[in-house]
Parts: sequence; C-alpha cells; structure tokens
Amino acid sequence: MTKRIIRTALTIATPVAFILLAAGCGAVGGGLPESVSIELPDGTTTTATLGSGVDRLADTSWAFYLTAPSAQGAPFVVISFGSAGNLEAFNDNTLAVEIFGDQILFDGQRHNTTQQGLSYSAATYGASTSDANGFAFQGRLSAFAAGFKVADGTASASGTFVPDDPDTMTGTFEYAFDILVDFPGVPVSDLAENFEFIAHRVVVNE
Repeated sequence: MTKRIIRTALTIATPVAFILLAAGCGAVGGGLPESVSIELPDGTTTTATLGSGVDRLADTSWAFYLTAPSAQGAPFVVISFGSAGNLEAFNDNTLAVEIFGDQILFDGQRHNTTQQGLSYSAATYGASTSDANGFAFQGRLSAFAAGFKVADGTASASGTFVPDDPDTMTGTFEYAFDILVDFPGVPVSDLAENFEFIAHRVVVNE
C-alpha cells in the first residue's frame, strides 16, 4: 500500500522524491524561485540557489531504493548529477512512468509529459553540510495544462554518506503536492508522503 501511494503521488510531484531535483538555469519554465531555504541533516539551515548542488555528487549517477520492509529489490530511479553536483535527471524512471516516461528532466524548462496537453517544469536546489558528509535537496515542480498552472509540488531529500563507504548514502524523502485544477491524469486530492531510501553509486565499466 505504501509503495502504491508513493507511485500515485509522484505522478506529478516526483520529485521526488527525493524525494527527492536541477541544472543551473533561469526560472524560465514556470516561475520557479531563484533560491529556497534548506534544512541540512546537521540541523543547520542555508539558502540554496536554483540549480545548486553537492560537490561530492558531481558527475555521478546513483541507484535509489526504498528501504521499507515491503519494498522490492529493484531501484525505483537512477539519478544523474551534473558537473556542479546538481540533480539533472531521473533516468530508468519507474515513478509515474505512464505520465512522464522513463526520464524526467530538472532544468527549469517546460517539458511535455506523455499525457496530451499536460506539461511540467521542475528544478532543484541543493547544499551540503560544512563537513561535506551530509546533504539536502529541495525540488520544486509546476504542472501546466492549456497554459494554466494546474498543480504545485515541493519535495525534499536529506541524507548522509555512509562512513567508510563513499559509494553509499542513506536518508529520507518527503513531499507535499497541491492540486489546483481538476485535469485528466492529475490526482484529484492533495498528496503528502515520506519514506527512507538507500542509494548506491552506479559504477560505469570503462
């Protein structure tokens, strides 16, 4: 049941997971803010700008898994990060694939979904703790139909790198999503959820 709720919520918000979201660019796609306030795992708060990231994640990809007892063994998404440690894309996406397909881009630009007439723009804001062992991201997403905004979402991910294992990180993901307009393919009620994750670096064989 928990996994089905997460999949439904991420139909528009996915953010998330993670969740848990963007490349450095202007807020062209849908009025996304230039900066947001982020709480880090060590309890401190910082202001993160649009497209900011985490240095330790630069030019890497990570397979994310749910850690709930009922979770399946396959990753629910593989997330790629850009040269500044900014979240660029969800690849091999299984979250709301019937809406977004197998890739979701977080570049602040407007993109079509697989649903006729429905588009989205998404971006993320990231930061790390002073010791570089913890990180947090906040994602913002807006969905549009016929030029009008139909939904707003916020997702936050916070976690730490596992000591003595730089290829593993764990943390929590939460989101809240507001449905502004009833539109085919969009859930009819506001959504909120949180869950724990574990992520492993994807090793590319040369």
